[in-house]
Amino acid sequence: MRMQVKNISKSYNGNPLYSDFSMELSEGIITCILGPSGCGKTTLLNIIGKLITPDSGKLTGFDDKLFSYIFQDPRLLPWKTVMGNIEFVLSRNLSSEERKNQAERLIRLVELEGFADYYPSQLSGGMRQRVSIARAFACPSDVILMDEPLSGLDIALKQNMIRWFSKIWKSDKRTVIFVTHDVDEALLLGNEIVVLSQAPARIVAHENINEPVGNRSMEEPHLKKLRQLLLNALGQLN
Repeated sequence: MRMQVKNISKSYNGNPLYSDFSMELSEGIITCILGPSGCGKTTLLNIIGKLITPDSGKLTGFDDKLFSYIFQDPRLLPWKTVMGNIEFVLSRNLSSEERKNQAERLIRLVELEGFADYYPSQLSGGMRQRVSIARAFACPSDVILMDEPLSGLDIALKQNMIRWFSKIWKSDKRTVIFVTHDVDEALLLGNEIVVLSQAPARIVAHENINEPVGNRSMEEPHLKKLRQLLLNALGQLN
């Protein structure tokens, strides 16, 4: 089923970020929205998540959707443990034992066994972000919105984050909309990649990747070629 952003316009202080902008999104895959800083990626994410109302236009296929977020900042509850942060968002329809079992499963998937009783202040930045990933999947949402959660991480940690995210996503196959300005992040995580221009944003490239998420290498010839194509698309925007 397709979710659609139809003919939206949005301006700030008289400066248009979007003008009669439309795009379609598929369910059950990871769509990466790639674009330069300031092009309105986060604004689009917040319009989709119903945190911002467009000046005109509409969304279709989103009416009954629930959303969870993964931010650049993990935004964990500091007074709750790793287990507590994850259990906090699990469905209240679950028994306490079911919530515990679900939380433990997610903790295993992000490889944080042994840290369930730690508080956020006792964890490294990368570990806190892993908890935020597990929490987003624990939430009974239909769509996960990711606002550059890998930005600022070093290469090794970023690659590990992609591995952990891929592992948990494969067990769930939730619809994910992920915004980034990093081409490699998009190539390693996205099933579909949509490239936006500078504001007022328009779609300048739209690519699909068939290789399974989590099993990709930037050394693969197909991804090298696609990387250059995306860099060229972004380069033409500068």
